Order: sequence, then C-alpha cells, then structure tokens
Amino acid sequence: MDREIDDASFNDLPWASVFDPAANARALNSIQAEGFRAASELVDRFIRIARGSLNGTDWPTISSAPLNNEQRADIFGATDVAPLIRSWWSVVGQIVLGADAQDPSGPEQPALDLERVESAGRIDLVATAPGVATTEVWLHNRGTTDFGDVTVHCGELLAHDGNVIPSDAVWVQPQVVAMPPRSSRGIAVEVKVAPDVAPGTYRGNLLASGGSGLWLPVVVAVEAAPS
Repeated sequence: MDREIDDASFNDLPWASVFDPAANARALNSIQAEGFRAASELVDRFIRIARGSLNGTDWPTISSAPLNNEQRADIFGATDVAPLIRSWWSVVGQIVLGADAQDPSGPEQPALDLERVESAGRIDLVATAPGVATTEVWLHNRGTTDFGDVTVHCGELLAHDGNVIPSDAVWVQPQVVAMPPRSSRGIAVEVKVAPDVAPGTYRGNLLASGGSGLWLPVVVAVEAAPS
C-alpha cells in the first residue's frame, strides 16, 4: 500500500518526466523538427535573395510559400547546406566586390620600390613603325628615408638581330623625381619608333639612381605597318 502511494506521489511530481525515456524522446524529436524547420526557412530565404540578385533584381520579392527540393537547389544543382553557402558568397561577392572587380591574377603593374630596393613587373609595349607606345611606372618610398631627387633613365633597346632603338627615343617624364619619406610618384615612359625601325622584339632596362641595382626590364614589340 505504501509502495502504491509512493509511486503515485512520484509520478505526480512536475519533474518526474525527466526520468521518463518516452517523454524525453518526444521532446528531442520536437526540438529537432523545430530546428530543421528554422534551418529550411533560412536556406530558402538566402536562395531567394541570391536568385533575385543574379537575375538583376535589386530587391527580390520573398514569398512565404515553401520551396521544393528542385527549387531549393542553387544554380549549381546542389541542395540543402550547399545552396546556403554558395548563395551567401554569391550575394557577398556581388555587393562587396561589384561586377567590375579586377582579376587578381592579372599582370602586375611595373613599379620601383626604393625603400626595399626591389622592382615589380616589367614594361611591355607594342608599337607600329612609325608610332609611339606609352605606359606608366610608379616609384614607391614606404620608409622614413628621404631619397631626395631620383633620376630615371632608359638605355638603348636591342633586338636579337642587332637592330637598335636608341636611348634618345625613350622619353621619361619627369626624369628627375623627388622622393621624400612615405611617398609615391608616377612617371610616364614613352617609346618613339622611327619609320626605319625593323619589326621585332626589343629589350632593355629602365634604371633608377635611388637604389643599388634598382631597374625594370623593358620589352617593346614593334609590328610592321599594315600595307
């Protein structure tokens, strides 16, 4: 009799369900179902935003109707977690980087670093005889040293067959550049190709007086004039 009373009293306690395996299983299933529903809504929302952005719509209309598996797949055909990740990065890439983001794998801009005593890239030009080819080169002084006036000049350009573009045909402006600490300067490099210059590839060096061994390779491709 006392055992029945004790059992009845135990089952009436509000925390008795903690020790009930069936009740625990039902509670866990309920939590998992609610979590899956919330995750599905989040995935569907990101996919709608990404699709609206990719189709050129600034503010896509979000419907409350659930998406099926085919609709939930992103433009790559993936479902579930994959659309969330890919669609998110698609939206971020278009908003932050923009449609005109530059390719990081593109050619490196020619530059001379006076403080580090190193060069980056090279000067590549194409010209038709007669003609003129121009480009821009940057000088950088990221340190605290004042390099004063730096003189930039280019020697003659040589082809493998012995043909030459003389040094006075390579124009640097300005030729003397003041380089105080924490400064950068751009200079123009212009190559004038005379009518008697034979087609071919001419190579030389652009030199700067601000650092030991500071130079940039120069390559000029001279093409024949169209007949």
